[in-house]
Amino acid sequence: MIFQLAVGFIVTSCVVYHPQTSDIPLINEKNDLRIDAGISLIPSAYATISYGLTQKIAVQTFGSIGSDEKYYFQGAVGYFKDLGRQKVMEIYGGFGYGYGEVTDNVHPGFLFGNYQLYFTQFNFGKVECAFANFDFGFALKAGYLYTDLTEKNYYDYYPIDEISNEYFDSNLLLEPTIIGRIGGKKLKFNLKLGSCWIYKFTDRTNHFPYSYINVGLGLNCKF
Repeated sequence: MIFQLAVGFIVTSCVVYHPQTSDIPLINEKNDLRIDAGISLIPSAYATISYGLTQKIAVQTFGSIGSDEKYYFQGAVGYFKDLGRQKVMEIYGGFGYGYGEVTDNVHPGFLFGNYQLYFTQFNFGKVECAFANFDFGFALKAGYLYTDLTEKNYYDYYPIDEISNEYFDSNLLLEPTIIGRIGGKKLKFNLKLGSCWIYKFTDRTNHFPYSYINVGLGLNCKF
């Protein structure tokens, strides 16, 4: 019962930002190409393309489109290293841009706008384990999140609909993710569990609506 209530809360809650379900590719050689796609518990469809550009450098793009016109896209460049015994380490740096909106049915009110994320991400995992070619990995994304949001009767109620306020805020974002993949050599099912913590440097009296957790389910193909 508690689990069902928690899931119901996650799915129905309105947020501007949620943990992203980007792939932890675990690239271990040049020309290693992975395409990952699926859906998440917080309603959205997503896809990631990761490619080993050289023996040490990889590039990655990710996109997510959700309900209420929400979207998020990011690109990153990274360094990867095969540690032996099927273990892989990656470090990425990149930029993300997105849009989100949330409604408050009590007033009613709206909060909407875009945000920018400058981030680094550390990945570690193991690939091609003996049981069903199992892959597993852990990622920690950390970055600077800048938000440009417009509020209409969301934080405060005004009897005149035309009144709106803009908020420009700086935030620290921490986003850990774990992933598991199982299947064949080339095509695998995957499950992602992501969490998020955001600390506001500015305007700390007004809460930034975001989700603390998200789950992704999809397919991962290696070429």
